[in-house]
Amino acid sequence: MAHEVDPNSCERTPEAIRAALQRRPDWLQAFEQDWLSAAADFDHSALDDVIDKWFPFACACATPGYLDEVEQTVKAMAEGDTESMIFRDADGSAYDADNQPIDVGRSG
Repeated sequence: MAHEVDPNSCERTPEAIRAALQRRPDWLQAFEQDWLSAAADFDHSALDDVIDKWFPFACACATPGYLDEVEQTVKAMAEGDTESMIFRDADGSAYDADNQPIDVGRSG
C-alpha cells in the first residue's frame, strides 16, 4: 500500500508550492523564510534554488494519501509498533525492525 510522491501533483511555481505546503505549516514557514531571504537579495538564481528545494515537499503534500501514510508510519514507529514493517537496504534486501534479514520474496 506504499504511496509514491506524484511529481505532477503540484505546479513548479511559488504560488502552487505555497498552497500545497498549507498541509504542513512548519514546512510552509521554512519555505517562506527561504523565499523572503532570496527575494531580499533580488537573486533570481537563489529564488530558483528555493523552488528546487521545496518543490518535492510540495508534491509530497499534494499527493493524495502520501503524508497520511508517512504520518501513520512515524506514529507506529514512535509507539514501537513495528511488527509488520519491512525495511529495505540499498540493494533491496528486506529486514525487520530489529535489523534481522527476512525473506519476503521479490515483488515488482
